Amino acid sequence: MIAPLTLDRQILRESVNAIETAVVGDTKLYDATDFVTTLLSQDSKNKRRKAIVLMSDGLDGSIEGVRGDGSLLPYKDLLNRVREFDGVLYALWLNTRYLALNPDDTQPEAFDDAHDQMQEIAESGGGLFYEVQRLQDLAGAYERVVADLGTVYSLAYRPSDKTRDGQWRAIKVNINRPAAVARGKRGYYAN
Repeated sequence: MIAPLTLDRQILRESVNAIETAVVGDTKLYDATDFVTTLLSQDSKNKRRKAIVLMSDGLDGSIEGVRGDGSLLPYKDLLNRVREFDGVLYALWLNTRYLALNPDDTQPEAFDDAHDQMQEIAESGGGLFYEVQRLQDLAGAYERVVADLGTVYSLAYRPSDKTRDGQWRAIKVNINRPAAVARGKRGYYAN
């Protein structure tokens, strides 16, 4: 972790500017996302709504066609952890696609897989997926996330099946109101 959770933009700016990757292509997106969900889940003092904005091209070294060491956590396990996270996760996919000129370059299929995985991570996290084609579009994507967070409501649910067997329980919410959208996690693990 390069900076603690803070609202101090100067600390964040300095921390981001100081980032250096150990190896070119050394991307561990799944491990990093799991780290953040775990960190926020352990923050029991904060009773505010928890949200993660994951900004990435989605490439992890474990995706075939991506150079470098990948995450230790498998992708499917990450999806389960994101579903268990007591908050919402938004994904801002950054288009970093380039033409592969040799076998060591990231291959086109890897960019497609990374895009699809970022979309699935956002869906599993109950948030939205935004495509950012150009850096200039990034501010608009953040504005949409902030606007969305301002219109999110929480619903409580008490299951009729009280069994705590760790199984996935699907939930579907229907809304009978024009222009309203029910969006969120599609279930929970009965732990």
